[in-house]
Amino acid sequence: MSDLNYRMKNIRDEAFKKKKKESNAIYSKMLKHKAEASARYGWDRIIEIISPDLRKRFFRQQQLLTNSLMENDPDEIIKQSEGMMRGITALVEYVSEQGFQELDPNIWITKHHKLGVQILIALDRDALAKCAAICQAEPPSLYFSINEIFCMVPEDTFDIKKRFKENFGDVRIVSRKPIDIDKESQSFIEDEILY
Repeated sequence: MSDLNYRMKNIRDEAFKKKKKESNAIYSKMLKHKAEASARYGWDRIIEIISPDLRKRFFRQQQLLTNSLMENDPDEIIKQSEGMMRGITALVEYVSEQGFQELDPNIWITKHHKLGVQILIALDRDALAKCAAICQAEPPSLYFSINEIFCMVPEDTFDIKKRFKENFGDVRIVSRKPIDIDKESQSFIEDEILY
């Protein structure tokens, strides 16, 4: 069966659609699990703290998930997403066992990709002391208060932002409507020229 025939069959196959919906739900669950781990410890921080062996195994699992997404195989996406969830849980357990503390919700953390320095941003006065302690324990690190960052931003930037707001108003997403790709693609797939 040609690749085109295989795709046409799967797009119209109800069992495939059901399995695809299930794989999308599990993949979304994995992304939420990753976001929760990132909020607790900081994703770049987790990756830097874990052992080289655990990092290698995690990146291998991440590549397996990427491959399954590219192949669009629902069974494989489910399998690899579940593997990623187990991997993320292992990363969090390792970081916790090493004695690293969870981040305060008033601390943002990232990594400066050019300098390779961990950057912490404190959103309030109490978080500033915690940032200083983390920076001392986890070099190379820098910390800033959110007020320091605002002071570094030129006033013209705020003026431009204010003018845009006056001209365009506040843009708010009121609702989101997911697009049914299978339904949308039927109108394209049945064209005479596919590529």
